Amino acid sequence: MENRVLKDIRYFEAKPDNYQGEFDGILGNIFHNSPDTIYIGQRIARKLNEFGFISGEFDHIYINLSPKLNENEISESNVFLYKKIKYFNYEITNSVFNNLTDFEKDEKIKDITFKVLHWIYKKDDLKIKLINDVKTLFDRYSKQLKINYKTKETNNYLIDLSFQIRPDIDKSKLIIDYTDKKEKSKFQQTLEILDYEDLYSLVDNVTIKDGFIIFQPKKNYHAELVAKKYTSPPMIIEINKMTKK
Repeated sequence: MENRVLKDIRYFEAKPDNYQGEFDGILGNIFHNSPDTIYIGQRIARKLNEFGFISGEFDHIYINLSPKLNENEISESNVFLYKKIKYFNYEITNSVFNNLTDFEKDEKIKDITFKVLHWIYKKDDLKIKLINDVKTLFDRYSKQLKINYKTKETNNYLIDLSFQIRPDIDKSKLIIDYTDKKEKSKFQQTLEILDYEDLYSLVDNVTIKDGFIIFQPKKNYHAELVAKKYTSPPMIIEINKMTKK
C-alpha cells in the first residue's frame, strides 16, 4: 500500500430518506453552509500537508454530514469513488445546524473536522500530535493561518513563501519573506492570488537576479491555463520596493 501525504478535506451531505427532487450530495442543499465552510477543510489539510502528514492510501478526506446515524457518531462510509478518496460520515441534525449563525457554523465545521481526524487516527499517537498541533494553530489564527509553500536558502539570502487561503473571503494571498544575510535586513510583500492552488503552477522555482525575485512557473499546459487567469501574473518582485521589516 502506498502511503500518501494528505492534500484536501472536503464536505458533503447524505440524502435524507424523505428528500424530494434532484440531489448531488454537495454541501448546501440540506445543510446550509457559510461562505467560508469549504475553505476550513482546505486550511486544515494544507497545514497538515506542510507537516508531511501521512494520511494513508488516500490523500483526500471527504466528510459526509448525515442525519441518519446517532448524534455526533462517526463512521467510515461504504461509498467508493477512487482509492485516493475516503468518505467518513458524521451525524448532525440539519435543522440544528441551519439555525446557527455563520460564525457558529464555521466553528462547528472546524470541530467536526478535528473530531473526524481524531477518530480516523486514534491509534497513531504521532498523527494525533500533528493534528493537535494544527488545531492549536487554527484556533489561534483561523482564516489568517499561514501555510508554508516553499523555502530557498543560499549563503546570501533566504526566501520563504507562504500562503493564506481566503483570509478576506474572495482572494487568497501569497506572502513573500526575503532576508538579505549580508545586509542583515528583512523584507516582505503580499500578493493577492485567485486560488491557493494556482501557486503550484505559477511558482515552481525561485531565483534572485539584479535585485529582483523571479518566480519561474511550471512548463506545462495546465500552468499556461492558470497564467491566463491573471492579467499580470506575479512573476517578478523588485526587492527595493518590498516593505522592510
